Amino acid sequence: MNTSSYPKFDHEAKELSAFSFSIDTFIISLKNGQIVHFIADDVQQFKAWLTRNGVRDIRKDDGVPKIIKVIKV
Repeated sequence: MNTSSYPKFDHEAKELSAFSFSIDTFIISLKNGQIVHFIADDVQQFKAWLTRNGVRDIRKDDGVPKIIKVIKV
C-alpha cells in the first residue's frame, strides 16, 4: 500500500492536520481548514495509518502548548 494514501480515502496524509473518532466516524481536520468525515472499513488499520503518518489525535494532544508556571514562595 502507498503510505501517503489510504484506500477509499480522498486525501493524502500530507493534507491532514488532526483527527478524532466518534462511534463509527473519523472526523479529520485538513491543513486547509476543511473538516471531512470518513467511515473506515477497518477502524484500527485506518487509525494506525493516521498515526504512522504523524496526524495528531486530538484526544491525546489538543494542540495547545503546555506552559508550566513556577511560583517561588
